[in-house]
Amino acid sequence: MAAYHALNVASNALLHFFIILFEGDTMHSRLEDILSASLGRREIPIEDCVYLLSFPEDSPEAGRIIEAASGYTLRSTGGVGRIAVQIGIISGHCYADCEFCVFRASSDLMEQYEMSASELTSYLRSILDDGKVSAVSLMSIADFDFRTFLDRVQLARSLLPPSVKLFTNTGDLSFGEAARLKEAGVDGAYHAIRLGEGIVNMMEPLDRFRTQENLKTAEIPLYTGVEPIGPEHTPEEIARAYYDALSRGCAGCSASAREPVPGTPMYGMGSVSPRRLRQIRSALLLCSTSHDTTELGAYGGFYGGFGWAMAEYAGSPKDVNEVSENGLGRTVGWAAEQLRKEGFTKLLCSDGKVRDL
Repeated sequence: MAAYHALNVASNALLHFFIILFEGDTMHSRLEDILSASLGRREIPIEDCVYLLSFPEDSPEAGRIIEAASGYTLRSTGGVGRIAVQIGIISGHCYADCEFCVFRASSDLMEQYEMSASELTSYLRSILDDGKVSAVSLMSIADFDFRTFLDRVQLARSLLPPSVKLFTNTGDLSFGEAARLKEAGVDGAYHAIRLGEGIVNMMEPLDRFRTQENLKTAEIPLYTGVEPIGPEHTPEEIARAYYDALSRGCAGCSASAREPVPGTPMYGMGSVSPRRLRQIRSALLLCSTSHDTTELGAYGGFYGGFGWAMAEYAGSPKDVNEVSENGLGRTVGWAAEQLRKEGFTKLLCSDGKVRDL
């Protein structure tokens, strides 16, 4: 009987080993099939995106996903990176009251601020001084004076070289306002329907959607993003938000993490690690290579990741420091170093020429 029991235990152990081996081979095969389809720029269904997002961030599979996306990016760009700068033009108490944002009116963390024309001129001359910046984004809170913002856009366009792209990141816009931004020389606009929109803030998701449509109707390329991602967001939520953005015809869709801001309600909810964010960005990139809206598919077209690095100046929604370049340290120099770390060897400069990084 003892011998029989020992044989039975051994048989079960061997069976369990082969089950694990089979399941591992099946999982490995599915992962490689998805990567092969992606690198061949074939359409990736949303369930495969969820699958890529479901691996633990420290797993070999996550590493394989990151490696594949990085290699694809460097080949697609020829190793040429780009640096963008966001400048907070209008900031302070915002009625949107986003529970993750430093400008949340209820938290009263920041004073009202409106950048003067002379201050903006000084900022632009400073960031363009070394010729490394190829895009500038002007940002406002949701509650902003459009005429003031338009004036700053016109000033920026008059000071920027033609080869430097000008973007905006504002509250909701009417079609007429979007059309005036187009006339002022705006090359693209970032506008996202955020995770938790209408739940963790006072915004109406439909208004955000209408602004996206107004921008596209005004022929301003729409750049959007899956954000702000926190540890509570599931692979299904992230994938659904990304595929919804792609379905709306955006020129680029990025992904960014929620920065824990002291003094806001969501501060204690934590953040995703840099490794996890890179896995998310990698998975989204690999799932959008069939889209021809940008040379990298629809991912990473502007706000961070895979060929782009974003520096932040003046007010930032993520930074309790009133001058963000002195807080989180996201300067042009920081952005250049990020690109080098990611393997980029050249840079598209302010004059439109490519130079060594």
